[in-house]
Amino acid sequence: MDHLVVRPAQPGDGTDLARGYLQSCRYYAQLDPEAFQVPATDGLTEWMEASLQRPRSQDNLWLVAEVDGRVVGNVEARLERPVDDAARQMLRELGQVRVWVNLLDVDESCRRRGVATRLMQEVEQWARANGATLIADVSRYPAPAAARYGPGVAAQP
Repeated sequence: MDHLVVRPAQPGDGTDLARGYLQSCRYYAQLDPEAFQVPATDGLTEWMEASLQRPRSQDNLWLVAEVDGRVVGNVEARLERPVDDAARQMLRELGQVRVWVNLLDVDESCRRRGVATRLMQEVEQWARANGATLIADVSRYPAPAAARYGPGVAAQP
């Protein structure tokens, strides 16, 4: 996609993020209306803006994809450090640095054009730089824009 810029989410992105969030909410609510809902839209942009104002730890990543000054996608991920008692755990991954992708949204008008791929490439780079050995998607359902990363899929960065 031409002129695609990936950058950290920042104050002022709230309107575009709220629009994309609602699109994703509608998609998932259609898949499973008992588990998902379309949230109230009143105050949603302000809610997003308040979230953008909060400081983030180094273990959290929130990136947006921008085309011609408009946010058309975003990804949120978190780094999980090894647990203190990893030697006593059954799962080896608990002794490793892991990244969980909490959210991957792409505007309906830009899906299937490489936006999600580019966002995930940035997550992979961040994961590697932080010593992660695993990236996992916490979603139970397939994302409309992500073919490579299905629900619950883990990959090595």
